[in-house]
Amino acid sequence: MDKNVIFGQRKELKKKAHVTLQSHYFLLVFLMLFMTLFGTESGFSIYWTRTQTEEEADGVGSVYSDDDVDVAGTFRDVYEAIASGRLEEGISRSEKQSEAFRNEENVPKALGRTEGVLATVVNGFVSGRLFAKVGQAARSITHSDVSVAVLFILGALLWYVLIFVFVKNIYSAVIRRIFLEARIYKNVAVTDTLFFASVHKWAHAAKVMLVKEIFQSLWYLTVIGGIIKNYSYFAVPYIVAENPSVGAKEAVTLSRRMMNGHKWELFKYELTMLGWVLLGSVTFGISELLYGAGYRMACYTEFYERVRALALENNVEGTSALQKDPYLFEKADRILLYETYFDVVDEITVLHENKTELTGIRKVIADWFGIWIGSAEEKKAYDDQEGRRHAIRWLRFSMEGSAYPLWLNPLWEKKREIAKRGHFSFLRNYTVWTLFLLFISFAFAGWTWEVALHFIQTGEFSNRGTLYGPWLPIYGTGGVFVLILCSRFRKKPVLEFFTAILLCGILEYGSGWYLETKYHQRWWSYDGYFLNLHGRICAEGLLVFGVGCCAVVYLLAPLADYYLSKANQRILIGICIVLALVFGADSIYSGRHPNTAKGAVEALSEDVGAEAASDGSPG
Repeated sequence: MDKNVIFGQRKELKKKAHVTLQSHYFLLVFLMLFMTLFGTESGFSIYWTRTQTEEEADGVGSVYSDDDVDVAGTFRDVYEAIASGRLEEGISRSEKQSEAFRNEENVPKALGRTEGVLATVVNGFVSGRLFAKVGQAARSITHSDVSVAVLFILGALLWYVLIFVFVKNIYSAVIRRIFLEARIYKNVAVTDTLFFASVHKWAHAAKVMLVKEIFQSLWYLTVIGGIIKNYSYFAVPYIVAENPSVGAKEAVTLSRRMMNGHKWELFKYELTMLGWVLLGSVTFGISELLYGAGYRMACYTEFYERVRALALENNVEGTSALQKDPYLFEKADRILLYETYFDVVDEITVLHENKTELTGIRKVIADWFGIWIGSAEEKKAYDDQEGRRHAIRWLRFSMEGSAYPLWLNPLWEKKREIAKRGHFSFLRNYTVWTLFLLFISFAFAGWTWEVALHFIQTGEFSNRGTLYGPWLPIYGTGGVFVLILCSRFRKKPVLEFFTAILLCGILEYGSGWYLETKYHQRWWSYDGYFLNLHGRICAEGLLVFGVGCCAVVYLLAPLADYYLSKANQRILIGICIVLALVFGADSIYSGRHPNTAKGAVEALSEDVGAEAASDGSPG
């Protein structure tokens, strides 16, 4: 066999690798970023550097001092103290830092640490108080600081092993499967990273990768043997990626046989990409994150594909394990795809023959704002149609050969069924009447939440908000705004989440500023909350709003609209008119005489009052 049979094709392999990375750039770079953060591989496939300050290198940052608290290293120092059998020292240090947070010593106003759940979590972790509490609980049971230290060490070791085995180590195989899919298919979803879980092989794949890591670590004890085995075991994560049911010994042995005669080729292949590693060093890893790491992974994936093809061609013993999932390397026959995804073909045909079309202004309003103009019967048919279309979107990609055909994988055991009902689909449109009822419902839910929270904190009932009725318009406005202004983003939940946060942040901050400048009073304040902006918005509140808005968009609103669409429309419209009159009257009266009952407003600080005046508030 020609020892340079693959190395001689290096230009062609690199060209294919470039095309793969370019075609799926954002997805692959995003996944490589996680590989870097996990520290999954320290060998040829990724380069990363970490710098230490001189003080860290000398261990100065870990010295305990009663008078000088190192905030950044506090939680680490607390853990080290407890794990070393000095429980009282760890407790003392954590309490000292917790008190500093409570008093907000040297803490910027925007990083308030005295109020809110998020502040409690941040304080508990950074101060090491969580470690201290666990240590105290353990000592109350064992009555021994030494036993507590042992438990902490064993707990840390168990945590590391679990993360290493089930996340960090298996990620090598996960990301290689994504690169294998990206070589062939135009559409690759980030959810494909859960392939091992979908075929119930995550634990088994993790076991195989662990065995490979143990074998290689043992060989590294001989130094030279470890370097050689690094190339011998090169194919293991790829073998697991395409066949997660393969046995550990089978995968290691097969990789060794496949790489026989190709280890030197792989070494020279690596050297041709040394320039990217050097560039990464010069650019402090930036070029690695933006291109280098992903490009090299794509190159190694092309190298594996050639090694695999040669192994199959030469009937290398054990290659039957590589024939379980051929569609990672070539597209299935179109006839086979259509036979496999026949239900999709049938569903597409039904949708085409019974297609409900919107035109003109109705289409613009429905597509951009999710608002329906038309009869209830038409709306039901259109919502059902759009829901079914979304359900078959990725299945259609597979049927057409532009996405990996999961239904052809022998490990896939789920029923090949299509959700043909779009009744509860989040891709639906809302009538004006439904939107108004949702507005009132969200406003009432927000009012209930605020009243209950205030009662729990103070033990007093208070009518929260500027209005006198049981509603807080800001909650209703936020919920409805997300439904109509973020309608175009519903198919992308992550984008929907961050857009909702941005929208709610603008709405809440603007409302707070308006009320303060007009009435010189504050109906809510986030002073003391972690990451707050002028006390009008904070990270904790916005995250809650983001999660709440997603719950509204993907669950509550579709469910409510489904049942409201079944109600008598005349009665529904009558209820809306009555509620609109009551709410309108309350809004007009409260505009001149806002609710200022005890607990409804908070006093403005001098800083806030000065800020409001500088913003142009009335005298």
